[in-house]
Amino acid sequence: MAAKIRRYNEIMEAATANMIAKQDKITDFNEGSIIHTILDTVSRIVERAYVAIRQGYNEQLALLPYSPFGMKKKDGYFASGTVVFSRSTALPSVTIIPKGTKVSDGTHFFMTTESGKIAADAKDSDTIAVTAEAPGSVYNIAAGSINTIESFVSADVVSVTNMSPFTGGTDEETDAEFEARFKNYINGLSGTNSCAIKNAALSVNAVRSVSIQNHKPPYKNIYNMSIYVDDGSGGASDETLEAVKLAVEGDGTEENQGHLVPGVNIRVLAPTAVPVNVDLQVSVFSTDIGEAKAEIENIVTEYINGLTIGESCLISEIITKIMPLNYVKDVAIISPSSNVAPAINQIVRIGTFSAILTEVE
Repeated sequence: MAAKIRRYNEIMEAATANMIAKQDKITDFNEGSIIHTILDTVSRIVERAYVAIRQGYNEQLALLPYSPFGMKKKDGYFASGTVVFSRSTALPSVTIIPKGTKVSDGTHFFMTTESGKIAADAKDSDTIAVTAEAPGSVYNIAAGSINTIESFVSADVVSVTNMSPFTGGTDEETDAEFEARFKNYINGLSGTNSCAIKNAALSVNAVRSVSIQNHKPPYKNIYNMSIYVDDGSGGASDETLEAVKLAVEGDGTEENQGHLVPGVNIRVLAPTAVPVNVDLQVSVFSTDIGEAKAEIENIVTEYINGLTIGESCLISEIITKIMPLNYVKDVAIISPSSNVAPAINQIVRIGTFSAILTEVE
């Protein structure tokens, strides 16, 4: 009953009836009267209170299964990488790149987390660590994307770029991901089965997908198990791999109790990326071809790069993602020619993208 919403008319009728029942004088309850105005105001306030209570009830009810176990959604994670600053010509002096220097690809902004320098008689700086200004997978940009220096630096510094892709950026855990992780947690309460090990790996905030491969006999006569983890970028940093290894193996502390039986040796690795080269022919109408192609590429890339370790890339899903666009009439997939099914230690990621858009009536 606490979650039931009472509406204005019901509240107003009940309040009016209650007031009439508790007094013996003739009173004007018609619209516009003082009594009616007071009851009207109170009834509307009470209705809003009921709505607020119901909303809070629903929110807390959704969290109820998880709260006894202390489980919460994972926050988004910040992408990171390295950049190189350059001068147009080598100079005999040293140029300092301050910590906190902002760079971008024109859309996504990053800050250097350490100071760096361009040495005397050199054109390029050493590699300098940067991190995204906000969490999110959109900051996992490709190599060569960084092209703009947003902060004031020495006048001889003319360019910046990232030699390698940025990794580690993740979005806040979705409801579906949270629910799946909770189910895995419940199935792993025994502490040492595969579900418990997978849940331990997923407890690391940066990790977004996990797969486990048992080795019988042991791989290289050492490893009984390989654990593959992805941080949303299709790989994982050394720091993330070490954090997962600690969560699974433990270190004898209450915080890191571990989930392995004695004698079991593991290794924690990033998966191998399997590129999916996409070639489409799309019939469109009443649209700008350039903008439409960019939107379709973004939709396909988002779908493929959102897949987890071992999850197949389905041709039907690519079509399903594109067809709802209001300017698309038909889609033909030239490549891939069939579904791409990665192995247990692989993850699919977008390779090349090509699309021919033909305008039809």
